[in-house]
Amino acid sequence: MLDAINFCLFGKPFRNIKMAKLVNKYNDKDLVVNIVFDIGNDEYEITRGLKPTLFELKKNGQVLDSLSSKKLNQEEIDKLLGINERLFKNIVGIAVTNNKPFLTMSIGDKRALIESIFNIDVLSEMGKEVKKRTTSEKSEQRIKLAEATNYQERIDDNKATVENIKTHIEKFEENRKLQIDKLEVDINKFVEKINKNVKNIKLGRSKIKEIEGQETCPSDEEFAKLASNIGVAEHEKDTILKKLKQIGNSNECPICGSELSKGHAKKHLTKLKADLKVLEEETIPHLKALEEQYNAQKEKVKNNRLLITQISDKVKEELMNKTNYENTIVSLKNQIEEVKNQVCELSVESYNDKITQLENELVGIKETLEELTHKIDIDTQLIEILGDDGLRAYFFLKLLPILNNKINHYLKKFELPITFEFNQYMEETIKTGKFEQDYNQFSGGERCRIDMAILLSFFDISKIISNWSCSILMVDEVLDAGVDQSGIEQFISTLYNIVSEENKDLGIYLISHKLSDLQVNFNEIVEVEKKSLFSQLKVR
Repeated sequence: MLDAINFCLFGKPFRNIKMAKLVNKYNDKDLVVNIVFDIGNDEYEITRGLKPTLFELKKNGQVLDSLSSKKLNQEEIDKLLGINERLFKNIVGIAVTNNKPFLTMSIGDKRALIESIFNIDVLSEMGKEVKKRTTSEKSEQRIKLAEATNYQERIDDNKATVENIKTHIEKFEENRKLQIDKLEVDINKFVEKINKNVKNIKLGRSKIKEIEGQETCPSDEEFAKLASNIGVAEHEKDTILKKLKQIGNSNECPICGSELSKGHAKKHLTKLKADLKVLEEETIPHLKALEEQYNAQKEKVKNNRLLITQISDKVKEELMNKTNYENTIVSLKNQIEEVKNQVCELSVESYNDKITQLENELVGIKETLEELTHKIDIDTQLIEILGDDGLRAYFFLKLLPILNNKINHYLKKFELPITFEFNQYMEETIKTGKFEQDYNQFSGGERCRIDMAILLSFFDISKIISNWSCSILMVDEVLDAGVDQSGIEQFISTLYNIVSEENKDLGIYLISHKLSDLQVNFNEIVEVEKKSLFSQLKVR
């Protein structure tokens, strides 16, 4: 029965068996469980099956596809029921073969179950969700941090490139200025050379003019006449000397033919000597002096003309150099213009635009990081609040005395003279009078009553806190575990009185192999009988 109910409500077997084992092994198909229950004024019906798979949820006869605007799943069904499978197994359907007594559980399992009953496990679930969200946020934070680092590195790289380009542009400008300065220095040098050329040309032309102004050389006719006169004078001298020689060797005058001793001849001789003297001492030296003067003047003119030619050649050379220098200056000025018109191919504009874009994107990443950091800080505080020492501990400590009071209330109803108390660590203290006793020191019947007192306390508190209503409690083979017949009868009688006095709407189903031997009046008995290959229920 518990397998069927658990399967219908939660989609799983109650026992630790595989789902396929729920299907009857003989026909191996057509497993269907149907449960009808009320919540408030609404009637619900759940139908679930295997082979074929079947699930249907109805509310007031209408099939539901969703609950609370969400997809219909087991979590939503648990919210509708107000209880999950774990609580169902521990406070609604109790089975010795499937459940350990609460006091034999580990501290962690006790704490987890109590938190479920106190309905503060939702805080734990919230904490898990917040941790999961924080993990996701931290993962995203790491991604964003890496992204921010990458963006910053890209910005730094672009800025470094901009600085390198600026340095290159500055060097380009410096080199251009150096080139222009050097070219201008070269131009100035050539200007100085041209000025020197102009000065030399002017000086040369002036010198030529000066030399040309000094040129006073006799004409060739005058020189020919002078040469003729010198020849005539020389001839006359030779003639006179010849005559004088003849006179010295002869007694006869060569001029007049008279005797030399005569006065006429003597007169001729005197005149010849006088003429010779004039020629030798005056006429010929004078003419020779004139010839030397003419030759000197002619040599001077010749030298001046050679000098003029040399100066003219030098002037032409200076003019040629001046022209070459002027052409060179024009070329240098053209080079200056070319250098001035040179443009650096590198530019920082595109890099600056990229930097601006990256910085704007980085601002967005940093804003996201700030938001994530803020969320992480808040969630970290939430985790602390929802942790073991936060709200869970607060509510746990508030509700623990209520649980202890409930347990002692039911122990008293079960006429068990002990006091029971859980501390905040779910460690129990059981006293008989002033003496502490261990759970395992009690007899099977006493342990059964302690377990039932705890179970009923869980049942009551869970209904109050979780605001859910359940009209059945199923106890499977709890009474078969080492409890004698008188103990079972006393236990059932007490349980009946508790239900009659405190919760008349609660129906308790006791599942046992020993109930048929008991002298107890039950409201209803359902017997399970096997006939052929199937089990049948018989109500009496």
